[in-house]
Amino acid sequence: MTTELIHLTQWARQQPQAQYNALMGLLSHPEGLMDSFEAQPDNKAAGIDKVSKAEYAQGVEERIKALSAGLRSLNYRPQPVRRVYIPKGNGKQRPLGTPCFEDRIVQHRLSGILQAIWEPEFRNCSYGFRPYRNAHQALARLGEIVTNHNTQ
Repeated sequence: MTTELIHLTQWARQQPQAQYNALMGLLSHPEGLMDSFEAQPDNKAAGIDKVSKAEYAQGVEERIKALSAGLRSLNYRPQPVRRVYIPKGNGKQRPLGTPCFEDRIVQHRLSGILQAIWEPEFRNCSYGFRPYRNAHQALARLGEIVTNHNTQ
């Protein structure tokens, strides 16, 4: 997490009823977008634009500056998501959406901002859709509670 997001988290903890009205500045910050670029895995499938991380890395500084400018001016528009159908064991198919690489960068950045705001609000026992937590951990914790709980 970047320093600015740490400051946002601390501010959110101090003022739980605060309103957030300047998040586009955080979203369009070039250094944050570069951090989100670097956080992307190398082996993800390309979206509808057919651009991989290696291809996007060529001239990444200019691309990030253009993306930042597009976000600031509200001209940025996400591209359509590439839809692929994965066969399931029961003969049906499961849809899978693959966003383009630039959209992944923006999504990752926005996710970090929203996590910085909302993470202080969650209780430790909450597992749904939180970073580094999953359903298996929730079930394991539930098993501990059920097993160790004295019924009287």
